[in-house]
Amino acid sequence: MATPLLALDSVSKKFGEIQAVDGVTLDIREDEVTAVIGPNGAGKTTLFNLITGRYGLTDGHIELRGERIDGLEPQQIVRQGLARSFQITNFFPDLTALENVRLASQAQRTGLTPGALLRHHNDDPEPRDAAREVLKRLDLLDIAREPASSLAHGQQRHLEIGIALACDPDVLVMDEPTAGMSPDETVETRELVESLAEDITIVIVEHDMDVVMRVADRLAVMENGSLLTAGPPETVREDERVQQAYLGGETA
Repeated sequence: MATPLLALDSVSKKFGEIQAVDGVTLDIREDEVTAVIGPNGAGKTTLFNLITGRYGLTDGHIELRGERIDGLEPQQIVRQGLARSFQITNFFPDLTALENVRLASQAQRTGLTPGALLRHHNDDPEPRDAAREVLKRLDLLDIAREPASSLAHGQQRHLEIGIALACDPDVLVMDEPTAGMSPDETVETRELVESLAEDITIVIVEHDMDVVMRVADRLAVMENGSLLTAGPPETVREDERVQQAYLGGETA
């Protein structure tokens, strides 16, 4: 079997006496959507924070393309090819949609040094052009010059995804992309994920099981900080342990 694009080996995290993540080993395959599901408190968001460098590991290691990324700073991990969209919107509210995405593109290329931030966008048109392509892909080009704070909730969430895409990732980690959305916005976001999955490897935490079952190639089910099972959706959903822990009970 080919080397996984992203590999977690015995990943653990303790906060004092609390074992938030306990020995998770999981391979993320290239060009697939892997959905991480589980009840509240299962450790999903903590796992994402470990993958993206927001938390340091207590034990284990994480590799991207066979190279260890645990211990790197979050921005270093982004520059290695792994970007994240957050459960809550994460942008500069007073800047336009275009400027938010342009800054992310510029940071990926040069870093967000004070000098880079002060440089006029006409001095380096490449990040701006890349940002426009991202917004076009997300069907947000018509609101490119609108302040991010003025956008509808669904547009803000898509903009946040666009900021991650501007970093040109090989792996996109998505934390609750449909949270707080209307049914119509949820459908639009599901279709967006399906479109992005055509050329980006995606790891997603999502509570809407209809979305999960439609977009995921593999499911990874967590319970009490541990990995309960992982596999194709049709196999995982028939697992009695999964039904007891998640699918047959209260949603996370």
